[in-house]
Amino acid sequence: MSRVRWPLLVIGIVGAIIVAVAVILVVRMGRGTPVPLPVAIDDIPPGTALDPQLFRLTEVRDPDPAFLEAVVTADEFVQYMGLPVLETVHAGSPVFKAQVATEAPNEWQHRVSLLVSDPDHVVFPIPVSPDQVGNYIVAGDYVDVIFTLGRVAAQEMSHEYVVPEEVGVRETGQVTPTGKVGAQGIAPLWVGGAITETLHLPVAKVILPDVRVLRVEREVVQTAGFSYGTGAKEETGVGARGVAPTGDVIRLYLEVDREQAEVLAFALNNGVLNLPAHARPIGTPTEGFTWDDFVDRFFQDRPAPWEEGK
Repeated sequence: MSRVRWPLLVIGIVGAIIVAVAVILVVRMGRGTPVPLPVAIDDIPPGTALDPQLFRLTEVRDPDPAFLEAVVTADEFVQYMGLPVLETVHAGSPVFKAQVATEAPNEWQHRVSLLVSDPDHVVFPIPVSPDQVGNYIVAGDYVDVIFTLGRVAAQEMSHEYVVPEEVGVRETGQVTPTGKVGAQGIAPLWVGGAITETLHLPVAKVILPDVRVLRVEREVVQTAGFSYGTGAKEETGVGARGVAPTGDVIRLYLEVDREQAEVLAFALNNGVLNLPAHARPIGTPTEGFTWDDFVDRFFQDRPAPWEEGK
């Protein structure tokens, strides 16, 4: 009886192995051939030129032929590199060919006005350098236009110290006439009166806050090849797409209304501009910074004359 069971057991084990291998093969064949597909690492705003550093590769098995025909595959990406997208490509999504300006990219680039959020707004091109705005700004960011006017012409700095009452009593034997207000005091206020405050140049001021960037124009640099990003973070906190851009930024296209365009034109032709970028509107007004503010800040950390030598 045992002689009959052992052959049957061996035959059963071999049969089970054959069935398992067959199931694995069927499942693997059913999953189809993997197709590498570039997908966005982060949201890509409209007007952004396609760059492999903005994407990571993912495998899609046995995709629908219609879907595969509609998207930009890894093999096709080089044909679309550098062309602008017409709408937002969301993180984790492939690029559909219909989202890319392929038929007339030069003509579309001239229609950047289609990106403005308000029909009463205009597109203002402004020449910039990496030192003014940096090389990592992208379409969809916001900038604060800081206008700086004048140069330092002073040969010396002076600062008026407010003498505390206790110091005045101890050092001079009398209380200062105006206490902590200062030697000059404050003129009385009356209805209809005016107070004139004189500030010395140079001065820096955010004259246009939260200006939306529609497009970033860079130098055209020919490259031999490309590689996709990974989404990994580096020590600098910059993602994979935070590598050096293909070319330096040379021009921004800003969305402003007509009055803001006048302010921007005035600033562009009469002073120096800096444009720090941020991802979302801030909306907080600023006081500006003048030569007088610099003098106050310079003396802020210096000891008062009666404190020297302590």
